[in-house]
Amino acid sequence: MARRIVEIVLPQGRADDIPELLHEQTFDEYWSNEISDNRARIRILLAASEVEIVFDILEPYLGNLPGSSAVLLNVEASIPRIRNNSSESGEESEAEGTGKTVRISRQELYNDIIASAGINSTYLAMVELSAVVAAIGLIRNDMAIIIGAMVIAPLLIPNVAMALANTLGDRELLMKGVKATGAGVLLAMATSMVIGYFVHVDPTIEAIAARSTAVKFSDLVLALASGAAGVLAFTSGGQLSLIGVMVAVALMPPLVTAGLLIGSGEPALGLKALELTLANVICVNLAGIVTFMVQGINPATWWEKSKASRARKRAIAVWTLMLVLLAYILLG
Repeated sequence: MARRIVEIVLPQGRADDIPELLHEQTFDEYWSNEISDNRARIRILLAASEVEIVFDILEPYLGNLPGSSAVLLNVEASIPRIRNNSSESGEESEAEGTGKTVRISRQELYNDIIASAGINSTYLAMVELSAVVAAIGLIRNDMAIIIGAMVIAPLLIPNVAMALANTLGDRELLMKGVKATGAGVLLAMATSMVIGYFVHVDPTIEAIAARSTAVKFSDLVLALASGAAGVLAFTSGGQLSLIGVMVAVALMPPLVTAGLLIGSGEPALGLKALELTLANVICVNLAGIVTFMVQGINPATWWEKSKASRARKRAIAVWTLMLVLLAYILLG
């Protein structure tokens, strides 16, 4: 099992409070020493599955204690090799028997997403490059190149951010995700429209025709599966490029197809590809929220959980209604 180190800095006189607060938790190692300015530093080596509950316990205590902080460090390797103790093995066996999901902590997940969900030059450059690569792959009907555009995965983080924000009831994260997604979609559309204007695009090419015809039920299933698989891989600490393939397969290719066709003077076919893109965005976000729920992603306190529950129900209702209406229009 993956390991983490929680490093806590607090006033020296409060160091003994930490073992009392965490007396019910299981650790591999516990170190404490005095540092400068009459402060103490505590390091705790523990399983990744224990991080969330430890941080939930520490947050209210350290938040009201001036000059205190806690940071989380990833353990890449150790000498000697860390072995599971008997109690931890029993916990893992019990988790397997009850179907409990093993995932990274809510704090790690949130920190990873909010740090990358904003609009910056790197994100915009990745969208631009992904759109160019996808356009070339579509025009040449080359699936290998199209997959290369998916690996870049620029639309991954904003969509996961929106799903997580709706799961936690976090308005700030939601707005960051919406803005980043909107900017990415507009930039990808503009880039592919310019390419379509200057390069002849044959709408009968298999890769393009498959994304510019009527939306099929299988397309919606694909998008739902992509969203669920992306979130599952993300919460288990998977590689972003691999997760991006699942999410991007439902988003970037049809979006770029729409831009290419509109730029080439085929607005009717381009609109069909845009409809597929919209359907996929709905499905990816809906599946993402549900998967976060199944994973047990929740705020720490009961009042935050109540707020998150209301936000989650509203989001599921809105996304589901949009999906039903779109499916009725497109499949009816």
